[in-house]
Amino acid sequence: MKSLYNKIIDNPEIAEVLTDYFDFEILGVPSYNTESYYFNVEDTVKVIAQDAAGGVFAFVGSDDEENLPIIYISSEGQAGKVGRNFKEFISLMVSCPNWQDLLKFSGNGQLSEMVKALSFLEDELLEDFPNIEDVKKTVRSELSIDIIFNPADVLFMTMKSEPKIVVIDNDGDELESLFNSFTVMDNPEWRNKLNNIF
Repeated sequence: MKSLYNKIIDNPEIAEVLTDYFDFEILGVPSYNTESYYFNVEDTVKVIAQDAAGGVFAFVGSDDEENLPIIYISSEGQAGKVGRNFKEFISLMVSCPNWQDLLKFSGNGQLSEMVKALSFLEDELLEDFPNIEDVKKTVRSELSIDIIFNPADVLFMTMKSEPKIVVIDNDGDELESLFNSFTVMDNPEWRNKLNNIF
């Protein structure tokens, strides 16, 4: 049976949808040269995709690719495990295309803050892409992936899960966490909406 990774590689239309709607661009040729991406991990690493901002996604380990964890390294020098396996990450990404903003507004890794931010992010996504639910259904059908109904919980647990993958820069310094310090109250528009509710 074809792996999920190869399904995407072999389906240019779905690969294009993942790029356009989910900011996940599969590389035509994966890379094992992590130094050219300014990071290193003490294990086998295969860089498989990138986003528009210059961040990269990579498998870590030497097991069957379907079972390998996925790490994301941002262009700003942050890194973390975003999927305990490839299917989990793709399912999460399709369920919550703005997963990076969930991490940004996590109050340094607080699940409660991520849950608060989720509804605001979902509203913004619908404004930007009114057809996003139809797009999600198409991708799920083509790739046979699951709906994740609690993306904040899944992403939080994945980031915290063992084994911890230490990502360092080319100078040997550990990269910062993808969890950022912002909260819902740091976004003026969201703060105003909350104030109007209460």
